[in-house]
Amino acid sequence: MYPKEKLLWLIEQSGVTQARAAELIAQETKRPCSVRSVRAWLAASDKSSARTCPAWAVIALEARLLFLKMIAR
Repeated sequence: MYPKEKLLWLIEQSGVTQARAAELIAQETKRPCSVRSVRAWLAASDKSSARTCPAWAVIALEARLLFLKMIAR
């Protein structure tokens, strides 16, 4: 699964908003993560705002969701 697909899957499985996903990524990484970044990572590749989803963001979100028991392993 590509990082973009996994990010979308994690958001859907946990029921969090894109804004909450950005907060959780920031909490896990101790670095800022904006809603705009999450939206750009999820944008269709033909959009000018689209950006490649970094693997570190997906790993961070998954770790935080597991820690909060919002998803099961």
